[in-house]
Amino acid sequence: MKPSTPADEDRRTPPAPSGLLEQLLDNTRDDEYRTAAARREPTTPGRKRTGDLRLIAVLAGFGLLVAVSAVETQQGKPAASAERTQLIAQIKTRQTRLDGLHTSLRQLQTQIADLQTSSVSQEAAQTRLNGQISRLGVASGMTAVAGPGLVVTADNARIATPGAGGTIVDTDLQALVNGLWAAGAEAIAVNEQRLSPLTSIRTAGQAITVDYRSLTPPYVVQAVGNPDTLPARFLQTQGGQMWLALRSNYGITFRTRTVDRMELPGRQPARLLWAHAQGRR
Repeated sequence: MKPSTPADEDRRTPPAPSGLLEQLLDNTRDDEYRTAAARREPTTPGRKRTGDLRLIAVLAGFGLLVAVSAVETQQGKPAASAERTQLIAQIKTRQTRLDGLHTSLRQLQTQIADLQTSSVSQEAAQTRLNGQISRLGVASGMTAVAGPGLVVTADNARIATPGAGGTIVDTDLQALVNGLWAAGAEAIAVNEQRLSPLTSIRTAGQAITVDYRSLTPPYVVQAVGNPDTLPARFLQTQGGQMWLALRSNYGITFRTRTVDRMELPGRQPARLLWAHAQGRR
């Protein structure tokens, strides 16, 4: 057997750095094992009891809230029922009031319709009344009148001998006016004196008076009416024929002309006097 040499011993002994590396690796593996083991080790009894207590406390609090809510709900049921009953009563009351307002509204609408119909009727009646007043105002001479018509100018004969028929008298003027009325004249004035149904034409002394106002010739008679028909119709009347005879027989001047517009003034209202007979006592 060959004795070992120092060189052989050196080959069999592992180098120091190798032993240090293995130690480091062993220590690293131990730390990792301990860490993993610590992660896998069960929770300690103290920690487990703490978690259970927290869960029990949460559940107890939730249960308490549910219980309180249930109690409050039970306690609030009578109040809610009373409020509901009160609201229903208010709704019914207001519905009844609303129905009454609708009924009043329909009644008012009916009254308005009746008033409108009555107003239309009254307006129509007022229109008719105004027309009647206007016609009566014209006929009575109270209302001024303007429009077309006929103008008649009459004068005594150039050589008028009293009693020979060449002088116009009150009956001659009356016949002239009546003929114009019969021919369709709407309003008449003699020397700007408006005539009415109560007008008197008469002789007073040496003059003819119209409503007690003395007139002097020539006599200008204005008659408002249709200028196309009034002249011919006047000549056909008894008054017109009489005036044609006066002109032919006695030389009385008698001229007519139509105008497009004339204005006749209104007259003051006449004062009517009346009396009645009384029996003997």
